[in-house]
Amino acid sequence: MSNIANLAAQSAREIQQAQAVVTHNLANSGTTGFKADLYQAQSSYLNAADGTGTAGSNGSALDYSAGAIAQTGRDLDVAITGDGWFQVVANDGTLALSRRGDLRVGTDGILKDATGKTIMGNAGPVSLPPYSSLSIGTDGTISIVPMGELPTNIVALDRLMLVNPPVEQLVKSADGMVRVEDMNRLEPDANVRVAVGALETSNVSPVGAMVEMITLARSFEQHIQTIKSAEELDASSASIMKLE
Repeated sequence: MSNIANLAAQSAREIQQAQAVVTHNLANSGTTGFKADLYQAQSSYLNAADGTGTAGSNGSALDYSAGAIAQTGRDLDVAITGDGWFQVVANDGTLALSRRGDLRVGTDGILKDATGKTIMGNAGPVSLPPYSSLSIGTDGTISIVPMGELPTNIVALDRLMLVNPPVEQLVKSADGMVRVEDMNRLEPDANVRVAVGALETSNVSPVGAMVEMITLARSFEQHIQTIKSAEELDASSASIMKLE
């Protein structure tokens, strides 16, 4: 295959990877607190000996920009306003970061998000005793009126573990969760605030993602056509050489 066809084939493979990233983003455009994956294409250099790209690579990062805040009116819905993260326990039992604030109280009294991940407080996993009412303050303080007590007997149990590590330390793990290298060293940040009765929406623009998908599809078709043209040119050149 000619150098042109090799480069076009490599570019087509990279476009397919980009399409997978955009498809994933589009599928999560309605997921609470979701952060879009960004596709990063790096330069690829042509190997003069065999016509293959040998120095290029591709990777992905996250778009950490905040999604919109949607009012729900539900007492256990909380959205971080500005920078910051909730600390949660991921499915594998390790600590992770999340922007998902659709909270639930399990039958065991453990506070979790809608995907079942345990919510961490400053004192550890948030565990609630029987209560008649529950409220969360804008600083993440969790207060209850214990079962059988007067409405004025409000008890502050814990505070949501709200952290704000530098963006450059954040890494998306293989399980899709965001972490820093040493999750156990994170300290609560008193400056992180939450909006109560609201949720942060995904930061994916469905329209923007669809436009990107169309652009990538057209680019892929162009590269495939380039490969076909290069192969036809190779075949014609080979035929001419045989005649000579």
